[in-house]
Amino acid sequence: MARDFADEDALPKGWRTRQPGFSIWTVISIPRFLLVALFYSIYYIPRSLRQHRKWTHRQALSTQLFKHAFRIITELGYSQTLTFRPGKLGDDRWVFINPAEANAYPRPFLSDKAKPEKIAGTWYPDAPFTDQSTANLHGDGGLIVLSFHSGSFLWFTGRPEDSGVVAELLNRKLGNDTRSLWVQYRLVGGHDNPTPYPGPMQDAITAYIYLVKTLGISPRRIVLAGDSSGSTIAVALLRCLVEETDNEILTSLPPPKACLIFSPSVEYSFEGDSRAVSENRNSRTDYCEAPMMAWGARAIAPPDQIRLDDPYLSPALYPFATPVPIFVQAGGGEVLCDSIKGFADAMRAIPGNRIEYLEVPDVPHDIYAAGNFLGWVKEQEEVIDAAAAFVSRL
Repeated sequence: MARDFADEDALPKGWRTRQPGFSIWTVISIPRFLLVALFYSIYYIPRSLRQHRKWTHRQALSTQLFKHAFRIITELGYSQTLTFRPGKLGDDRWVFINPAEANAYPRPFLSDKAKPEKIAGTWYPDAPFTDQSTANLHGDGGLIVLSFHSGSFLWFTGRPEDSGVVAELLNRKLGNDTRSLWVQYRLVGGHDNPTPYPGPMQDAITAYIYLVKTLGISPRRIVLAGDSSGSTIAVALLRCLVEETDNEILTSLPPPKACLIFSPSVEYSFEGDSRAVSENRNSRTDYCEAPMMAWGARAIAPPDQIRLDDPYLSPALYPFATPVPIFVQAGGGEVLCDSIKGFADAMRAIPGNRIEYLEVPDVPHDIYAAGNFLGWVKEQEEVIDAAAAFVSRL
């Protein structure tokens, strides 16, 4: 049954989220975090006390520390403020993308609260040639990955400091000529320009039109990719391209070659339900906790603007036909596992859809992006190998 529920207190508030409480709690949290690290480094020595008996000591400790770090961040209500400065990336990797013409954005992505704006992105390893050559137009050359990063719409940017490892690994697995554009889409937090739904979805359309229309890249070369909340954006773009038939600009855009989604957030009506998340069978083996997930759900979907069970936020409840083959990965130890599998099954049941589902046993959320931090390097590489093999078979 569809739900539109998120805790009334889902958005962090209180003395810790305001100065001087923010600074006080940050100072308190540093020794608190170190004590937690010391305690669990000893506690997890016996295998029987770890979250899962098959986990190594490093995996158990890293996952617990991730969980505790996100708990502190949630208590503080800290969300990231974006910067448009290229920094060390330079003009060959950092790109500004202007919004498309106004009628390119369909009715579901129009709102007084969020209007299309200039965005930015990072190319890995560098930008492709932009001369609109015959090779580009006819689909020759390497793949172009259009990627949307994770972060509950609250954190991260797609820059090398948070996405470089996985971006370079995905490029390498997909082929030596592969380039990828990691979009710095607008976030719902920050102090300068907090942008809830449909802002990030507008940015996906902006980026896709930029690749196809501005750079002249054939959609047959484009692979969408996303992990966690980034997958929400990727799937929303897919749905938009096939369902918004009244929009002439969108209907003129051919769909991409494939879509790869890792630990996707495809049911925000579940993520916003703190009780359901807390009671999930995998709550012990995941670093994502109910307060953080409810915060992200309610931040992207303010109750006066959109329901959590809207098709663009909870596609698991509203499967759709698509000509684009989709690779779906879930971790067997993450709280989203059942939701993700339900999405894959529902999508596969629609005639004509091509869906491949991979469940990695016992691992927590988003090892695609965080495997190297958490100690699942081998599994991280195997997941990306499987995704690359999926694309190569198309």
